[in-house]
Formats: sequence, structure tokens, C-alpha cells
Amino acid sequence: MTNEITLKAEIRTAVGSGVNALRRAGKVPAVVYGRHVQSFPVQVDAREVVSVLRKAGRNTLIALNVAGKDAPQMVLVRDVQRDPIRHTIQHIDFYAVSMTEKISATIRVECVGEPDDVRSGLGVLLQERDVLEIECLPADLIESVTIDVSKMKIDDVVRVKDVIVPPGITVRDDPEAEVVRVTRVVEAKEEEAVAEPGEVEVIEKGKKETAEEAEGE
Repeated sequence: MTNEITLKAEIRTAVGSGVNALRRAGKVPAVVYGRHVQSFPVQVDAREVVSVLRKAGRNTLIALNVAGKDAPQMVLVRDVQRDPIRHTIQHIDFYAVSMTEKISATIRVECVGEPDDVRSGLGVLLQERDVLEIECLPADLIESVTIDVSKMKIDDVVRVKDVIVPPGITVRDDPEAEVVRVTRVVEAKEEEAVAEPGEVEVIEKGKKETAEEAEGE
């Protein structure tokens, strides 16, 4: 695999209060788990893992070289716990994958360009979905998909079925679901106006019920 990202790891024996001492020594506790792997604890170098996480996104494969094991374990970062004040990494969950078995993942939807109707102020671009659910082999994983909206006009809609993804990737969302559309500014404001009275009604209803309860008491 080109530009493979690697990370060294060691089997971790520290648990409980011993984990804090591990962190003070410049190590980060982690766990490796997966469908076909019995979970096991590891520890990684704090500086090295920070560098790796800067390069690797959520859907980037990492070759985890665990000391004592014959071959690296391909993993994805599934969770990173950080200190709420210092923001230092406290724990990492690595998901072990099989390179021959498809997995599910989430990718970002990124829009590029600006429609003429939006630039003129006549229309507004509404992105209905920020992410898409996909299924593919680990080697085919991507971080995001790009939609060029520069040619879109008023009332144009891009649906899930219209989004172009690389070969080997299957989008699992409803094909007819809207991803992005261009609508008139007036219509967009009307949609917002329709939503507001409902919110007021709920608040007023709550006040009325409270008042009735008070009278009953």
C-alpha cells in the first residue's frame, strides 16, 4: 500500500491506577478490537501517535506494529479520548480490519464552487446531508466525497444516487434522499417562518398547562 502509515505499539500490562503512571512516562494506553480479533490492550508512544493522528483521518488505515507479533495489524482509529482541559490524548480505540472483508464507514460530503443564482443573491444553497454511509473494502476507504455545485440553478437537486464515488464503494443511504439543492431565497425564508410558529405553540402550550395545574392546586 502506497504511503502506508505505521505506528509502533507494545502489549500493555498496566491497568487501573498504573495507567496514570504510564501516561506520565509518555505513553498512551489503547485497545485493539475487531470482529475476528480478540481484544487486547496496547500502549503507544504519545509523541508518535500525535504525529500519526495528524496524518490519519477516521477512515485512514494504520499498520500497527505490535512488538512480539509477526505481522502488522491493519487498524482504523475509532475513538480518541482527550483530557478536557489539557486536550492531551488519554486513550485510543483501534478497530482491527480484515483487508478482504467489507466494512461500513461514514464519509463527509463537501461542496465546491458557487452557483450563479447564489452569487447573485437570488438563491441559496441548502446542504441536506453532511455525511454519507458507505460500504467497501478497507483498502478502498475514502475520507470524503466532493460535489461540484457551481453549475446548479434554482430548483436543482443532487440526490444520493447522483453522487459519484470511486469504484468499489457502495453508498448505503436512500438513493432518492436529497444531498444538496438550490432554492429561492424567498422560499428558504418561508420554510424558516413555518418552523417558528410551531416552536412558539409548544412554549405557549407548556405555559398554559402550567397555569392550569397551578389553578387546580
